[in-house]
Amino acid sequence: MHYEIASLMLMLIFLPSFEAPKNLFLAIYVVLSLTRQYKTSRFLIFEKIDYVFLFLFVTAILSTIFASLHGHEWKGFKSFFTIFTFGWIFARSQYSQDTIKGLFLTPILSIIPPLLIGLYTFKALGFLKIHSIGFVNASGLYLTLVASVALGYFLFFKPSKNQFMHYLSWGLFISLFYFSLFIASSRSAFLCFVIAAFTLIFLSKFKFKKILLSLLAISLCASFALKAPVFEKHIRDVKDNNTLAYRDKLWNVSMESIRLFSGKFGIGIDNYIFVGEGIVKPAVEARGEFYDANNYFYSSLTHNVYLSFLVERGFLGFFSLMTLLVFWAAQIFRNIKRLGLDQHHDYLWAGSLSGLFSVTIVGFVHTTLVHEPGVLALFFFGLYEMYTKFYINKKSLNVI
Repeated sequence: MHYEIASLMLMLIFLPSFEAPKNLFLAIYVVLSLTRQYKTSRFLIFEKIDYVFLFLFVTAILSTIFASLHGHEWKGFKSFFTIFTFGWIFARSQYSQDTIKGLFLTPILSIIPPLLIGLYTFKALGFLKIHSIGFVNASGLYLTLVASVALGYFLFFKPSKNQFMHYLSWGLFISLFYFSLFIASSRSAFLCFVIAAFTLIFLSKFKFKKILLSLLAISLCASFALKAPVFEKHIRDVKDNNTLAYRDKLWNVSMESIRLFSGKFGIGIDNYIFVGEGIVKPAVEARGEFYDANNYFYSSLTHNVYLSFLVERGFLGFFSLMTLLVFWAAQIFRNIKRLGLDQHHDYLWAGSLSGLFSVTIVGFVHTTLVHEPGVLALFFFGLYEMYTKFYINKKSLNVI
């Protein structure tokens, strides 16, 4: 059991930093946790969350076996299976409250070293890159989730002693994350954090939340006036009549793909790169319409999580995504009334809400639930699911 926790902690530490170690420790954690759960009497007891993940797995394998296009579908399924197997196994786990708190804090603290390196290399690269996570959008997505979770902890957890140092240190962490989002130039990530921040502050019982809301509003106005990189990028794109950064043309390709393949099982995970002009142009002209190449932009990603599931997995796959998101959202909204009763519940609730926002809001313009941001979002989802199941509903007391 201790090796299981250690492998999970190490995976979270290496998640934003080093590719090979994080993959290794993720695999070790899944094997150890699954082995331990298999030995318990609860392993074959399926609940709602198990059926949600089972639905996702079934639609993923069907879209892989019966893919309309062929090339990367098995590679894509492997990536999907790795991330969602972790999400499922972790959500079924059961740890002590102290362990849950330690796990919650780990990804917040572990991002600081690679983030500082990214800030140091920002001028040379011209953009913010958090080591092994990726370029602007992926790094921004990961960062906005961590920043929102850190703010939730700041707002909802009140220590019994050393309160001044607690609020000072976490205030500095949040300021660092907020500044980084300003210069990261990921507009969707920045907007997601702003929405999450206003939501969390508004719902919290924090004594000085009116001051925080005022500071947030003032900082936004000042940053806009000073043309912070995230605002400067948006203004430039608007002037160039390219507000969506070619996504409108990219989504035209997605819509044609949906017309052709979504009624089946989709084109297969990660096969969007094979949707080219040779497929789209004949489909448009077959309807008697004129094909204008300027209206289409071809890429390996849909840059929209909803369109991604529709294109790659068909309507059944899209329905499986919506099932997960509805289950996730219901879990959060059902427990809003509990805010203020248990501070451990409250900051875990804020973490799950932040994960949902990162998937759904940023998901309108990026493919979320993939790679490191996907792992992190499912981690906070699972952490809250675990706490509510075993410490609010109290289904079991066998914890580690």
